[in-house]
Amino acid sequence: MSQKPIAVFILLSLLTTATFAAVKSGPYLYLPLDEGSGTPKDLSDNQFKAEMSKAAPKWVDGGHPQVKKALEFDGTSNFVKIDMEGQGKDIDSHYHPAKGLSICAWVKVIKTGTDKHGQTRQPIVMKGAGGQWEFALLVYDDLSAGMSVWTCPGSGVSEPSGGKIGAGWHFQCGTFNTTEGVKVYLDAAKTPVAEAEPKADAIPCETGKRPVFIGHREDGQFLNAAIAQVMIWDRIISLDEMGMAMEGISTAVEAEEKLATAWSRIKVLR
Repeated sequence: MSQKPIAVFILLSLLTTATFAAVKSGPYLYLPLDEGSGTPKDLSDNQFKAEMSKAAPKWVDGGHPQVKKALEFDGTSNFVKIDMEGQGKDIDSHYHPAKGLSICAWVKVIKTGTDKHGQTRQPIVMKGAGGQWEFALLVYDDLSAGMSVWTCPGSGVSEPSGGKIGAGWHFQCGTFNTTEGVKVYLDAAKTPVAEAEPKADAIPCETGKRPVFIGHREDGQFLNAAIAQVMIWDRIISLDEMGMAMEGISTAVEAEEKLATAWSRIKVLR
């Protein structure tokens, strides 16, 4: 009896196992912001519906190898809104000990301090309002990168900032879980530019139901920047995944491609 079918079966089993072991859940929200017109579309499995402010942010050319198109926010009235709770799929992983939260986006800051709020930071991505404060990926007035996770009343659970975004496009990510706290990364570097353990007596907000906003906080903060490729995961992503996200590659897609390649090699062997 030929040993070739047995060898093929073993190879297929090994390749399939390795491939699916690498597959992790994709983004909970994924707004490429590359449509160039109309309303942004969520490409995650949740397929959230997004809304734009009455004075809508404008579509612009990205002018960057990884950013072909983007939305430019004026820092005074523009935002994109995603009402997860209203669509029956509110994210709650930030307070779940076994899960966590990751937020990434490409951002090109135009100017800071353009709103009249008075705080020295503005949101790239934000979720929360009075009594329901949850989390935000932030740019500070001095162009440092930050992320905050709060208790429902608004006290900080973990909210470090550091590094410098500077001019041009940069890929900013923040991760959080109740064990490690917040870590902030720029351009998928292996070392975070800021990190802070969670305060022992602070519990992330469990009852928040406010929408997610891009470029805006509900109490009057706005960010003057171009933003693209907004991604939220209901877990902490790995540094490899962060690099892949920066390059515009989906972990799940890559795994499927590897599986397809494995099948093609099997067919050749046969």
